[in-house]
Amino acid sequence: MSVRKPMKRLLALRVMEEQREQTELRMQRQLRQVCLEALEASEARKVAALRVLHTALDTGDRAEAISVEMALACGPLERHALQRRLAQLDSMIEKASAAWQSSRVRRLQIETIVDAQEARSCREAQSREQKTIDGWFLTSRAESPAARSYENFQREVSGAAQSDGAARATTL
Repeated sequence: MSVRKPMKRLLALRVMEEQREQTELRMQRQLRQVCLEALEASEARKVAALRVLHTALDTGDRAEAISVEMALACGPLERHALQRRLAQLDSMIEKASAAWQSSRVRRLQIETIVDAQEARSCREAQSREQKTIDGWFLTSRAESPAARSYENFQREVSGAAQSDGAARATTL
């Protein structure tokens, strides 16, 4: 019984560890999603800027065309930084996923040990209980007057059969 309490504490620690790792993985995935959305927004701004550039060129608005070209020139730098960050996040997600899976395996191993201990403890308790019941039944049967008179009767019948020489069948 003294082993069960530390194992349950260890199981609780493993559960908390798994939850922490899962939360970390979820946060990394959320960061990746934000980065991915920023990359998609940058691509959308590029497409919109190209439309504005063509409109400005068609209308002859040089100031607007220059402004849009400057914005278009900065776009690749922004997208490159976002792509690098996305690659970093992918690596971090892979590590966080491996850590979460590892913590899950450790939790499942401890859970299996705890379950086996509880099953063994239950079997032992049932065995002790059955032995107690058996002992009570045997002692109560030996102490009852009816059981004693039946045993005395059996002795008398057995003694009479042996004394008169008649063969008697006995049961096992």
